Amino acid sequence: MKRRIIKIDENKCNGCGLCAKACHEGAIGMVNGKAKLLRDDYCDGLGDCLPHCPTDAITFEEREALPYDREAVEAKMRAEGKTIPPQGGCPGSR
Repeated sequence: MKRRIIKIDENKCNGCGLCAKACHEGAIGMVNGKAKLLRDDYCDGLGDCLPHCPTDAITFEEREALPYDREAVEAKMRAEGKTIPPQGGCPGSR
């Protein structure tokens, strides 16, 4: 399936890890001192990580990727003892 997903430019990444901390779904991790998209199906395509990157190493791209798997993300979050955010709609409208 073709969808909007993040892309991390390893050459621009300074390894600060701020994007990985900002990624609530756990799609981004640190590998050998650089941010990596670990799982396409964990990336919701909303880009919460983008404003946290001080080097603008993260952008969006439209490409073939696994569909976002909310159930897998929620199971991972439960296993890690994290709070699962409410689903759907603008947070201000809840």
